Amino acid sequence: MALRGARERTIHAMVATAPGKLELREFPRPAIGPDEAILRVQACGICGTDIAQFQGKLTRYPFIPGHEPVGVIDEIGEQAAARWRVGPGDRVAIEGLLACGSCINCLAGARTACLAAFSYGFTPLSRPPAVWGAYADYLYLHPRTVLHRISERLPAALAVMFNPIGAGVRWASRLPATRLGDSMAILGAGQRGLACLIVAKAVGAWPIIVTDVARAAHKLELARELGADYVITADRENSLARVAELTGNQGVDIVLDVNSDIRTVAAAVEMAKPGGTVVLAGAKPGEIPGLVADRLVLRSINLRGTFTVDTPSYREAVRLLEANAARFERLHTASYPMERAAEALHHLAGSGDRLPAIHLALECN
Repeated sequence: MALRGARERTIHAMVATAPGKLELREFPRPAIGPDEAILRVQACGICGTDIAQFQGKLTRYPFIPGHEPVGVIDEIGEQAAARWRVGPGDRVAIEGLLACGSCINCLAGARTACLAAFSYGFTPLSRPPAVWGAYADYLYLHPRTVLHRISERLPAALAVMFNPIGAGVRWASRLPATRLGDSMAILGAGQRGLACLIVAKAVGAWPIIVTDVARAAHKLELARELGADYVITADRENSLARVAELTGNQGVDIVLDVNSDIRTVAAAVEMAKPGGTVVLAGAKPGEIPGLVADRLVLRSINLRGTFTVDTPSYREAVRLLEANAARFERLHTASYPMERAAEALHHLAGSGDRLPAIHLALECN
């Protein structure tokens, strides 16, 4: 038996059909089983990965994008309601990753390294029931879904920041085990880089250096306002020389490379002090130019790649957002209706003469 809210018979979604192509389509609303649900999407955050998908990377066509949704439970099976402890009308944030729960990595507690995972926003229409992305007014929720209750007081465009803030928690705190007084360089001042900055300040990192290019000067200025000790304009200054100068030629304890540009990885390794940690986050297609393996070996660099965000980090992110929303509100640039998703993606990428946005959301209801 399903518990139901206001029931619509169809689902409207933006479908990616080819690189740079999104079109509005209508789908039948799937019938759900006892361990499934339907989410009425309120908003979906968009990030650099959405841009990569829009450009034809990381995907199989056709599919519905959108992996950062917040919404309200519209219909839910009894078993799902009991397991998730939610019912119709409850507001939740949805983790994008759908781990299998039974492979060797899942059983060891490493869901983000699941051997059989798939994800909201990346799954092709050919997999029933097709509506796997949150660029839509409704989203099917699979039994493997992990969700988090989130306050109804938060505006929808702000509530979807649970995702980049979760990245900040995992990448800037949990994964590198940041300690009070650790020095840190953050390469990239986008939404996730700035979320990392906020988290790093909260756990006592010092000094914190943030880099980006001149075209993102507005992001570097916000980084200053949010507490960065130093900012570097990477295409106008020698970042390596500047980091060396700021650290007395020691390098930093932790480097977070949150760029999508693979060319920054070798520099990230050089910025770390001997025995330091380099965290590579976000999709970085291609081979690493200029990386000399012995620079890792002889300097005992701890190189950590990280994929997505784990559940404890999402849980902490929701708490941070609910406790101090104003701290993160400044990261949000604008909201767009679902039908203008392509325009939003161009804005986030800074296409043409437009400055790249920091954080955007598609508001679907």
